[in-house]
Amino acid sequence: MFGTASEWLQTIFGGDAPGMPLTWWQIVARGFVIYVGGLTLIRLGKSRLLARSTPLDMILAFILGSVLSRGITGSAAISGTLVATGALIVVHWTFTALACRFHWFGRLFKGNSYVLVSEGVTVLENLRRSHISEHDLEESLRLNANINRLDEVELAMKERSGEIGIVKRTLAPQVIDVNVADGVQTVRIALVPVDHGRERR
Repeated sequence: MFGTASEWLQTIFGGDAPGMPLTWWQIVARGFVIYVGGLTLIRLGKSRLLARSTPLDMILAFILGSVLSRGITGSAAISGTLVATGALIVVHWTFTALACRFHWFGRLFKGNSYVLVSEGVTVLENLRRSHISEHDLEESLRLNANINRLDEVELAMKERSGEIGIVKRTLAPQVIDVNVADGVQTVRIALVPVDHGRERR
């Protein structure tokens, strides 16, 4: 039975750690196993690789890409690839759990967020600290909020992911009192400014 399983493993996958060049179907088979195994481990580890891009997630994605690809091409054993992937997921899970519970740990590994614009006023110190030019900021306003003026911004933050989050200023209605003669009471009209950015969308 053991010999049969070993021969099957050798035929389909070229062995756990192949010593000879792989055929195309062995590469396909190894790719399938590595993909399913890696995806299962990532799901079990509650990884947020597709949802967030913090330094913790990015470094895991880079390392996993290298480790998993070596298992597919036969440069590393399938078993070793899956074990290494599992170990990386455990480390990532531990770090993200600590970052969730301890703010100082999260700041250490995920970075800090900075206020770039507050009530339409640019915070130049934080722009320089984040290596973001005023032109970069203006570009983000156009792309992310569809606005082109700082006075339309209530708050802009450089988030820990590196992206710029923008909160648009609430447009206050303009109130006009209209007096009508001959004993008719005053009529109050509220003119709500049009959000041209939202109108274009």
